[in-house]
Amino acid sequence: MPSAGTLPGNSPRNNSPLDTRTSVSPSSEPAQQGGGMSTMRGGLQLGPPGRWWDDKHYVKALHLRPEQQKRMDGLFDENRATLLNRFQTLEQEESKMEALSHAQTLDEATLFAQIDRVSQARADLEKANTHLTLQVRKEMDAAQLTRLDKDR
Repeated sequence: MPSAGTLPGNSPRNNSPLDTRTSVSPSSEPAQQGGGMSTMRGGLQLGPPGRWWDDKHYVKALHLRPEQQKRMDGLFDENRATLLNRFQTLEQEESKMEALSHAQTLDEATLFAQIDRVSQARADLEKANTHLTLQVRKEMDAAQLTRLDKDR
């Protein structure tokens, strides 16, 4: 995660599970522990959250070129449906677990099985997000990656 130094901190726009400039706007509540989908509840973080390459401060600090941003946008668009699907699955599985944990009669085996489904949904989402992040990082040159990683 960037420090308060060269690169800007998280804007509310970047905490959304998916980009706010798209028509999809899933709730940002389910993944609040880590600040949104991109932090994956404390999971692997290879860059700032959200579509940071559209943020003028990141563009300037990293010296991103317009053609890089365009390719990053394309990668996001290619991965968007998968990310949204994985996010919605996680929300559904967490909702089921919440209902099970508040049931009048708790069935430990059923609850533990649901915990496994939530864990798997979270892992699937984290993998999809990491895949996108790695693709985006491949669009950057070594100097840009050094600046990005320095301020995380």
